[in-house]
Amino acid sequence: MIFPKEDFNKASVKDANINKGILVDLFNKIDDDSINIHSMMLLKNGSRVFKASAYSFDEDTKENVYSVSKAFTSIAIGILIDKNLIKLDDYVLYFFKNEVNKYLKEYEQLKIKHLLTMSVPQTKDLFFELDKMKNVIEPFFNQPLTAKLGEKFMYNNYATFILSAIVSKVTNKSLNDFLNENLYKIVGIKKPKWTEINNYSLGATELYISANDMARFGLLLLNDGQWNDSRIVSKDFLQEATKLQIKTNYDDLNFDYDKYGYGYLFWLNSFGDFRASGSYQQHIVINKEYGLVFVLKAFEERNLLSLFENYVLKASEEGYNYCDYSLRDFIRRFKIHSKEIIEMEKNKSFE
Repeated sequence: MIFPKEDFNKASVKDANINKGILVDLFNKIDDDSINIHSMMLLKNGSRVFKASAYSFDEDTKENVYSVSKAFTSIAIGILIDKNLIKLDDYVLYFFKNEVNKYLKEYEQLKIKHLLTMSVPQTKDLFFELDKMKNVIEPFFNQPLTAKLGEKFMYNNYATFILSAIVSKVTNKSLNDFLNENLYKIVGIKKPKWTEINNYSLGATELYISANDMARFGLLLLNDGQWNDSRIVSKDFLQEATKLQIKTNYDDLNFDYDKYGYGYLFWLNSFGDFRASGSYQQHIVINKEYGLVFVLKAFEERNLLSLFENYVLKASEEGYNYCDYSLRDFIRRFKIHSKEIIEMEKNKSFE
């Protein structure tokens, strides 16, 4: 495994044993379907096989990665568990003695593991009402449940916000400040912006990072929590975090590819391994069999995980095969052809 210093080591498709022709097909697919991708990057065992960015973007452009943010929250919880500062079976109410005076009795049994696995089936996710609340903690514990804790998956942003608040209670730091000391500085990520409410990082969303940052984080995940000589989070925690903890095959999920299970704020893939994912097709896809980290930043409603499964994974499975085409030419064409799509997106955002 090769870890970057200022920039990633580069690997040709031949060195990476990846079929270039299928990667060319990937860029043809993006062009033919006018897919609105902001940035893409592919690593093989820590070396960068390609990077591609749309008009007015590059690999260092920082954007909201939406629920990819949750994966960073998961790792923060793992670090605290490794430090023996918290346990998965700790009762959540214990951390909020001063904020929560009134609560439903069922929440006396709420554990950290329930928050990590989205198994707090509330009648409503109140996360997007936080800015209206004077006490941003107590309403969580007064929301009725539709099933017993731990029995049913419900995608719940508020639950992840509570995890962020636990990090703050334990460390006396915001989640973002804690990760700056225990993750960002070690892997070479400059401290990002993370939106806060009442001095709590949101945890669930609004972490602003670049494709390079996502790739560094993905490489840490690929290497089981080890970065060079530094152990950031234990392999044991990551193994639990990225394996099936709760089934997600419910009819109310937005995409079919979300129906293959959930770990500790990580999604499991139909094609194996796991990913961190956010709205509008933000993804960090991990494939351990071929040592791949695939980063995607986009503004799309369409399922773009198929780009990894049908092209990147297929190209890795087939291995290197000589091809006359230059991948650089197709990456350059992607940037040129993206200009119209990006300008349409920007104009729409001002309507």
